[in-house]
Amino acid sequence: MSAPVDTVTTPSAPPGRALDVAAERDRTPGSFTGHHFNAAGAALLAAGTVEAVIDHLRAESLSGGYEAAKLAVPALDAVYARTAQLLGARPEEVALVESATAGWQRAVSALRLRPGDRVLAARSSYVSSALHLLSAERDHGVRVEVLPNDPDGALDLEALEAALRAGPAALVTAAHVPTSSGLVEPVAGIGALARAHGVPFLLDATQSLGQLPVDMGAIGCDLLIGTGRKFLRAPRGTGLLAVRRPLLDRLVPEAPDVRGAHWIAERSWELVPDARRFELWEAAHALRLGLGAALADLSALGVDTVARHLATVAGALRESLAALPGVRVTDPPAAGGAIVTFVVDGMDAADVQRELAVRQVHLIAVPASHGRWDMDPRGLAKVVRASVHVYNDGADVHALVEAVREIARPRGGTASRDIAPAGASGTVPAAPQVHASPAVPARTAPASRSAHPGARLRDAIVVGLGVHGGAALHRLAARGLDVLGLEQYALGHDLGSSHGATRMIRRAYPHPDWDGLVDLAHQAWADLERASKTQLVDVTGGLYAAPEDRPDPMRGPGCRQVGVEEAARIFPGLRLPAGFAAVHDPRAGIIDAQETLRVQLALAERSGATIRDSSPVTGWEPDGDEVVVRTADAVLRTRRLLLCTGPWTATQVPSLAPHLTPTRIVNAYFAADPAGPLGRSGLGSFSVDLPQGLLYGFPATDGRGLKAGLDSGPAWDPDAPRPPATGSELALLAEAVAQVLPGAGPVTESLTCLYTMTADRRFVVGEVPGVPQVLVASACSGHGFKFGPVLGEALADLVCGTARPDLDFLSPARLFPGGVR
Repeated sequence: MSAPVDTVTTPSAPPGRALDVAAERDRTPGSFTGHHFNAAGAALLAAGTVEAVIDHLRAESLSGGYEAAKLAVPALDAVYARTAQLLGARPEEVALVESATAGWQRAVSALRLRPGDRVLAARSSYVSSALHLLSAERDHGVRVEVLPNDPDGALDLEALEAALRAGPAALVTAAHVPTSSGLVEPVAGIGALARAHGVPFLLDATQSLGQLPVDMGAIGCDLLIGTGRKFLRAPRGTGLLAVRRPLLDRLVPEAPDVRGAHWIAERSWELVPDARRFELWEAAHALRLGLGAALADLSALGVDTVARHLATVAGALRESLAALPGVRVTDPPAAGGAIVTFVVDGMDAADVQRELAVRQVHLIAVPASHGRWDMDPRGLAKVVRASVHVYNDGADVHALVEAVREIARPRGGTASRDIAPAGASGTVPAAPQVHASPAVPARTAPASRSAHPGARLRDAIVVGLGVHGGAALHRLAARGLDVLGLEQYALGHDLGSSHGATRMIRRAYPHPDWDGLVDLAHQAWADLERASKTQLVDVTGGLYAAPEDRPDPMRGPGCRQVGVEEAARIFPGLRLPAGFAAVHDPRAGIIDAQETLRVQLALAERSGATIRDSSPVTGWEPDGDEVVVRTADAVLRTRRLLLCTGPWTATQVPSLAPHLTPTRIVNAYFAADPAGPLGRSGLGSFSVDLPQGLLYGFPATDGRGLKAGLDSGPAWDPDAPRPPATGSELALLAEAVAQVLPGAGPVTESLTCLYTMTADRRFVVGEVPGVPQVLVASACSGHGFKFGPVLGEALADLVCGTARPDLDFLSPARLFPGGVR
């Protein structure tokens, strides 16, 4: 099994600097949210680009738009210089526009084409360009001649030369790279012919800027358009138009703006002497500064370095997709660079796009209406387009190829190459391995076991993708293991114990057995925040109160005991009854539960894990040193099975049923002013042991009010319908809230969830007694979410054979003192 590549070189390419893919991913937050292959549509922005945009918007908010623009003049001037450097042009030959199409329309309009003027257009031309030309043909008598392609799919240079010799032409135009394939046009050859015949050459570099070297002088083009949002990795709403002299001096915009012309007398004006004659005065300066930041990044990396990496990754992807049964790569022989297009037999490209999106692989379907001159002659109604960038590596290629393999399987055949149908017999032909260049290795599956032909042997299968299952999946995949995650319902469902907006994190516990795990948990959350570049923990401080005579008072590392009066000073919104004491934990806080679930699974997939939701496990049994896992439609094999199934643990491990009690819990939001004493200025996370039960909650910080719940409720069958909170349950909760939080208003909304309780309120984490190849992590008794990341790491240790004696106090074996029943 190969690891994702972080540094890519091309063995056949000239020596050059290697691209540090890991560094590019680290500064690209979106690379953690899935496998992104849409750089040809809108690439993921780097963090610095986003900051440049936000910084200017903040300046506008503080000083005003005009004032902020004046202060930004040096930075805005630098954008012209960087653009010119990229294009091999001079800054005065560059105009910043709103899009490539805006630049095209202004440039072509300024040519003032007349009836009978010939425009020689390549079949690679983009839809907007073609529509503009066809409109000029219909309305103004311009003659548009669409040039043929050569056998390799590129513009036929001999046909272009013949057309130029046939008579005067007003314009030659081509797209460097079209929207509909990975074709790279022979632009230098086109430019040489156009220049030899004295005809302006307009190059659409929309899909090439940022992925290929583009030098207007070397190419021989007079006009060039491009956009920021694609391979330049700039914000949407940015574009550029470059016009080389002497052509620039001859072009007069049809509708000059105050930015591009000076009104010098009542009926006369003069154009500015540079390319800014094509600009509008009103502009999104913040977006242009974002473009400048993106151009600076590209310059620092080096266009040649980026081009080598993109060609390598896309080449590996093209080769791997071409090897898949039922998949046809539609790129012509003249293809190269960063774009790969393909179709799947029997499937509409839009359906392929949707199926891949479900698997967190993001790309786009391109219809023939976006490139009729190119796609119609090739008999293509629609193609799937994948486009790579500096943040893509071998793991991304593997994820895309495996996802396409899965959806391209013959209808009625096996569920995927790595599973066999339930009850299958006979031999299932092995699927071909993913082909990739040596520079972009792809993970390959271990050989199938004969007992279940076609069933891939996984290193681990995780069942249940709540907080603990997601954490385990992430940590196992990060170690390079071949791991599959199964969730019986849709991801993010609200039927178990991990849903909802918030959870508590604290160090206060009644027994020192927890201290080591508590410290590790805080470190694990910090590590997860760094890895995901997402804030997951909001430190508010916490107070945890109970009657002074409680036999097992709270305590913990970094915590201290406080009385009622000091507690009131710490949290003015909380009023403890007389005779109570509290523990103050200054590092306690609130976990963003929903975001935690999302980033754990995103990081798991980034590291190569496979996720399947709506896949309930119907049974499992040990088979030698391995485990056979059955779902409704498949039989799977794994070396280790992790059961993180929350309230359904007893269903998967019946021997634990006498020791586990799923319990229905009610939470509610109470009206509260976030700026008042029940907001974060007067309250943090809290719990108070009252006669009604253990009341816990959070301040009003998210616009929904004060959140509170009682840590008790009736036993509940997790498969039974779970009704909303009853009036009596909410009344009991409101009574408890009123006792210690006098500023709370009425209930505004409520929700329920399931706790799985043990008699000692400790978790069940470790080997299933008698079955060492199966691990369980569940029964967290209402306080397990805060340990999600650290238990994921612990489970990964156990799967890899690393002992964790610090978890002995949570072992399932403690529940069977007389041996396994």
